[in-house]
Amino acid sequence: MTDDAIDGRVGFETDGRTLCIRDALEGEEFPLRFDREPQPQPALHELFPVPVDRAVSFEAESVSIPSYASVMLRDADGDLVARLDDSMEFPRGTYFLDINGVTKALVRIPDVAISATGAADLEAVDLTFDRPTTVTVGARSLHTRPEATITVPDDPAALAEAVSVFGSSIKEFTPERSWPTLRGYPPRIRVGNELDVPSPLVAPDTGVEVVVRPTYEDIYRLSTLAYYLGARVVVGDAPALRLDTGYVETLPSEGVALEDRVEELLRTWFFLDTLARTEGYHESDRYEYEQVGPKLPFYPPNLTDLSMSERLMEYLEVDPKIVDPYMPEWPTEAVLRPVPEAAELLPHLAHVLAPIRVRGSADPTADAPVALATSPWLGPGEADVGTGDVPVPDESPIPSGTAVLIPDSYENRLTETTTARGDVRIVVLADSAERAGEFRRALSDPAIPDGIDSWEVIGAPDADTVTAVLSDPEVDIAYCGLPVEDGRVAAANGAVSVADLGGAPSQVVFEGVTETAVGISAVDNGGLSSILVESALDPDLFRSLIGLLSSGVPTAASIALSGVGDAVRTRIVGDPGVEIASHNQLLMQVVRAWSESPASHRIERGSVLSLSARIGTEQKQLFDEQQPINELSGRLRVDGSPLDSSELLVALNQGDSVVQLNGRLLLPEDVETEADIARLARQHLSDDAESQERVYERRSE
Repeated sequence: MTDDAIDGRVGFETDGRTLCIRDALEGEEFPLRFDREPQPQPALHELFPVPVDRAVSFEAESVSIPSYASVMLRDADGDLVARLDDSMEFPRGTYFLDINGVTKALVRIPDVAISATGAADLEAVDLTFDRPTTVTVGARSLHTRPEATITVPDDPAALAEAVSVFGSSIKEFTPERSWPTLRGYPPRIRVGNELDVPSPLVAPDTGVEVVVRPTYEDIYRLSTLAYYLGARVVVGDAPALRLDTGYVETLPSEGVALEDRVEELLRTWFFLDTLARTEGYHESDRYEYEQVGPKLPFYPPNLTDLSMSERLMEYLEVDPKIVDPYMPEWPTEAVLRPVPEAAELLPHLAHVLAPIRVRGSADPTADAPVALATSPWLGPGEADVGTGDVPVPDESPIPSGTAVLIPDSYENRLTETTTARGDVRIVVLADSAERAGEFRRALSDPAIPDGIDSWEVIGAPDADTVTAVLSDPEVDIAYCGLPVEDGRVAAANGAVSVADLGGAPSQVVFEGVTETAVGISAVDNGGLSSILVESALDPDLFRSLIGLLSSGVPTAASIALSGVGDAVRTRIVGDPGVEIASHNQLLMQVVRAWSESPASHRIERGSVLSLSARIGTEQKQLFDEQQPINELSGRLRVDGSPLDSSELLVALNQGDSVVQLNGRLLLPEDVETEADIARLARQHLSDDAESQERVYERRSE
């Protein structure tokens, strides 16, 4: 049995006056220090307003929390009272400490007055109670990696049983599961000789069944929806959803129609869950609620306490077209070949709620990727006429604007530590001294992008140097501007086979490459992803791409926002949402501005979802501190209020914002003042006027 040697998700250990919370899935420990040695006893999970994996109670009169955690104080109903970042006093009552560090912890403190000292200039947040009380400490694993591994044979019926336990990683099945923090990583799948489901994994009892025919096509298409519903997957004669109310929702039998309906149900039900949660754990006013709520036949928060089946019955009354304009686009959409090996991708795709389509050969020996992915940040590529915007894995080369998905790209991310923004190491391999000079100028003029700590450009490297760079896991991003043929990189004195290397940078950008084999080899060697561009990049585009990647913008969004995607055909190996650098901000904001005058710019704004910032998160509107309304993250929309150049400069310098002005990426190092923005706007307006004049003259002729 494969069990990954994990005994429970969360554990508690005492060391003197310290209670140490151990997150077994993450391999992390988090200490809480009390005024006396804790004598922990098991406690009820129901004492907390949010799910916990384990809880203990004991008596205490004070608690100290490390400063590297975010600490909020909530009242007995879970509503926010204060963020503990300063000295504060709180009257007698029952409170919850909501602590976010390397794990999620909550401390229930009943019937006390509290004196708190904040963490602004101290090493810890200290809270003292006016009397001893019985505190209860609960903890929930962040669950950002699989809890166990399921082995499945080459048998669709066995795979259906495996997918049935994906929902064991979801913390609860109220609408709150639309928050990504409550959707843990599903167990991984490995293809083997017989079905083996480890003992910690149990299919949840949600009252929903997904009926599939015993084919890989049906199971793949329905797996993400089954995960989100916590549904048991059973084999039958025709695809359907069965609810324990007795209702059966018949699904189309034809493949493309089935895909479309499943994606429609997932999109609509997920979105309606995000509305039903607005008065839940974290109350919020929502932009989408104001737009959609009046059009619904029910008051969404009233559905929270219904059973899953009762809630879905209500949701089925909603026209999906009402939801469509307000739902973020899926950051990853997958296309799988109907082969057993593709099953290993299902947990990773379910984790990001990726809709799945099935195309291509069922021949397991076919020389083609088992899966591709698309992203809203990449163009539709060059899918063949007749296939629409769904790429086919059998095409050679694969369509541009797509990504090759392989299990190693996800597994490497789960086992490797992502470099912090500001510590990123860049190495460029150029095919000549002249080209090397262009890269050096691009990187350093006027200043190195903020996320980069060290960089090196090597012109005409020999084979030993190429081998050293392309096998070095300490390199975060390597740009290979050398000729590549049949997976071999041409050096000054020979060629290097990437497949034969024993390691890899986190990401390699290969220049002048269409075939994905070399990018796959780099990921097989330990990398997170590869980018393949068909021709040489303009040095300024190179600078923009590297600047975004090193600041923590995910791969596909970096390609699009840098302008690389518009300039050259591009392919990716790995999930389009993978980030190469980590950062303190949960989301990267995007502001796209078009100048109406040198001082005023209309904008489109939103945020970028990624493997770390998953669908279901919310954000505040930018540039309007008086407006408390949240909105779902991951969607760009036009803002009715233009920004002036000073506000655009503020956004650029926020550290969590990507700013484009008239289609051109602005890096903070390249724009110092409001006058710089006005100058760029004036230049664009002048060029645009000249272009329109030339068009007018041609038409007159």
